[in-house]
Amino acid sequence: MTGKAQTPDLTITPRKGKYRVILCRDGIQWILQRKKGRDDRPWEGFGYYTTRAALMRDWERLHGQIPPEIASLPDRVRGYADGKTV
Repeated sequence: MTGKAQTPDLTITPRKGKYRVILCRDGIQWILQRKKGRDDRPWEGFGYYTTRAALMRDWERLHGQIPPEIASLPDRVRGYADGKTV
């Protein structure tokens, strides 16, 4: 997936812009994406999550520290997609 899957509802881009989390266009999963190479290359999805716990587990493996924007997401993506905001 690329940045085209991004919705205006959620984009979290900590870590100097190399990684980000988006909500898929259908609102059924969060997608962990990375930017490889030059800035003009598209985002590449490599992790797909329906629970905050799974997203936090993989983010922590990559970076160690979990940003507050991810820690404050609802337990399940459905909570976010159904209009329950962070």
